[in-house]
Formats: sequence, C-alpha cells, structure tokens
Amino acid sequence: MRKKDIDFKTLLFLAFFLLILVFLDRRGYLQGTKSAFFSLSMPAQSRLYTSSNAIADFFETLEEIGDFKKENENLRKENRQLTFNLSKLEETERENEILKKQLKFKENLCGDTDCVDFQEGTVVSRDPDGYEESAIINLGSENNAQIGQAVTVASGIVIGKVSEVFQNYSRVVLLTSSQSSINCLTQTTRANGLAEGQYGTGVKLEMIDQSEDLLEGDLVITSGFEEKIPKGLILGRISGIKESPNVVFKNAGVELFSDFNKLEEIFLVTENE
Repeated sequence: MRKKDIDFKTLLFLAFFLLILVFLDRRGYLQGTKSAFFSLSMPAQSRLYTSSNAIADFFETLEEIGDFKKENENLRKENRQLTFNLSKLEETERENEILKKQLKFKENLCGDTDCVDFQEGTVVSRDPDGYEESAIINLGSENNAQIGQAVTVASGIVIGKVSEVFQNYSRVVLLTSSQSSINCLTQTTRANGLAEGQYGTGVKLEMIDQSEDLLEGDLVITSGFEEKIPKGLILGRISGIKESPNVVFKNAGVELFSDFNKLEEIFLVTENE
C-alpha cells in the first residue's frame, strides 16, 4: 500500500473521530471528561497565567525604569542649563554693578569735565611666588596700555601700576610690592608723601614731614604728581601713625580697601589732556 493511501485514511479517521466528539459534546456526554480535564490542568494553567503576568509586569517595569532614567537625565540637563544661565545672570549683574560704581566714581572725580577714562579688563594670572608682588592683566599695547598707568578696581581704588607692556597683556606691580611707590596725599590734611609696598605684607605712608598733620582713618589718595596717574584715585585709609621728634619724617600704615587675593575685574586708568 502506498504512503499516500495511508495518509488519506488517517485523515479520514481523524475527521470521523472529531465529528463523533462534537456530537457527544453537544449531547452532553463529555461534560464529566471536560470537568476532569479542567480540574487536572487548572493548577498548571494558573501557574502559567501567573508566570505570564509576572513576566509581563517585569518587562513593563523595565520599560518604566528606562522611561524614568530618560526623564531623570532630561531633568538633570535642564537643571544644569538653568544653573548655568543663573550663574551667567549673576555674573552679568555683578559686572554691571562694578561698572556703575566706576562710572559714579568718575563723575565724582571729574564733575563736568572728562578728565579720566577707565578701560575694563581682567586679571589673568598672579605672581607665581605668592608674595603679592605682581599680576598680569589682559590689556596690552593693542589697548594702548603704557608703563606707569594706574590700575584700579571698582570705585577708583588703586591696586598698582603698569610696569611692563606686551601686545595682548601687561604686568602690574601691586601696591604691596617692594617695588611699588606712588606719590600721594592725605585727603583732609593734604599731607604729601609716598605710599610704598612692604614686600607683600601691606603699604606704608612714608616721607611725611614732621610739620604735617595726619589723622587716623583719613583717606590716602593719589596726588597727581605722576605723569600717568591722575589725582584723586583712592589708595586706602591711614591706620597706625608713627612719629618721633628724633626723626625727620613721620610715617603711617595704610589700610587697603582691596583684597589682593581676590582680584578679578580691573580698570586701566587714562588721564585725558
């Protein structure tokens, strides 16, 4: 017998068997058999259903975790951007406040005349030996910087004067440097002297004639006797007067208004003719 004849007979038998099962099921003769089958298979089906739900929950949880991570990363990026924008805004407000102070000082110093100009710059590096001797600013010959010009911070407070000029930057000898000496006046008594640096430790008012009066707390300002330093820039305040009948000159300490460890924005001062 050929294989094709056997397959046809098998299919015919299965079809006849299924018809009998359908007939018996409709007559209700298979209810007991179906009940027994479901009773036996229910625990397995329940476990399978529970497992399938657990697997679905697991993958759903993974998807939620992925969405949460993405959302969290987006929030972090937004937070970083907001922090950056806030920082820029605060820096802009700070710079504007510094410019306002400098403009107000210029108006008070010169009145209706345009006697000085202030060119804004920044400190780009400090003296590597750490003795407060000098600083480098980002204004050079391209910005018309010249040796001897005064350098200030806001409100016309002097921090030093230019000692070397290069194309894009200049070196500034700070007031506290042992190489620094600026001709000055006391604002109230008009005593003339020299503000000299003390090797990074501070500034002293020297060469004050014994006949001159000094007042504790009086402002020390530039005298205008130096070619590139206009009169009226602020150096500091007198603190600790020392005088003796046995010496020719009296001296005093100068309390500085600037923190030389925190120099950032500066102004290069130009006196107009």
